[in-house]
Amino acid sequence: MVTEFERGMIMEENKIITMLDEDGEKIDFELIEIIELDEKKYALLAPIGEDDDAFVYKIEVIDGKEQYIAVEDEEEFERVLEEYDSTFEE
Repeated sequence: MVTEFERGMIMEENKIITMLDEDGEKIDFELIEIIELDEKKYALLAPIGEDDDAFVYKIEVIDGKEQYIAVEDEEEFERVLEEYDSTFEE
């Protein structure tokens, strides 16, 4: 799934990103963290109002626009989460 960034920072503390789902419905996500791993950038996003869910998206620039691509590979997903967790261990 490739989704184009629609909306940027709403408040100074929270960055809200709106994406379209498969049905064209808008979903707001809070940007939890940008993670750099193996020279790639990933975004950890949580749907607004849902405390239990978080998703990992690879950030790529396509035709000059930032695109968020869902990470579906379980190994890649786990590596990104491990990198995120390691930031709290330092």
